[in-house]
Amino acid sequence: MGSVWRSAQTIGDLGRMMAGWLEGRIPARPGYYDTRPDTETNPLIPTLARLNRAGIVTVDSQPGLEGRGYDGAHWRQKAYVEAYIDDRGPLLQQILRAADAAGMGTIRANRPPSTPVPFTDRDGQPTAGITVRYPRNQLAREWEGIGRRAFRDLRAHGVHLVIYDPVWGRNDRLWPALDGVVR
Repeated sequence: MGSVWRSAQTIGDLGRMMAGWLEGRIPARPGYYDTRPDTETNPLIPTLARLNRAGIVTVDSQPGLEGRGYDGAHWRQKAYVEAYIDDRGPLLQQILRAADAAGMGTIRANRPPSTPVPFTDRDGQPTAGITVRYPRNQLAREWEGIGRRAFRDLRAHGVHLVIYDPVWGRNDRLWPALDGVVR
């Protein structure tokens, strides 16, 4: 990863770097063990890059999809994005209001849901979702290799948030709602 990520001083710096990674200008990113996003993410890259440049540091996402998968089973996904947002400005409240107005769900990682929220299932059986609190050292593992100032900024002011569409397979509500905040 090198000095690119170590040079980060703020959450905003992390967002600009993440946009660069999504767009292929930065070859690797912390906490991700592949050099490029999954191919299903490609149509989302313009929106994700805008979110990152605005200060919403995305770390995971998927489109809403439904249909036969590689194995012949019926797969469903809910559109979602997991991100860190700086709590010191109006952006967090703007994103939360836009998500609510569009009928999206939100989960703060420090307040996990009382029942699991599945995001992906195979033949009706959940395979991925938000179910538990993240371990205390999750932030350090996920952001290994970034600048110390950026890590302190993220720890002190980063709100870890998941925003999702509660409807399986729908991919036309979440992204325009989020994009509308940062355009």
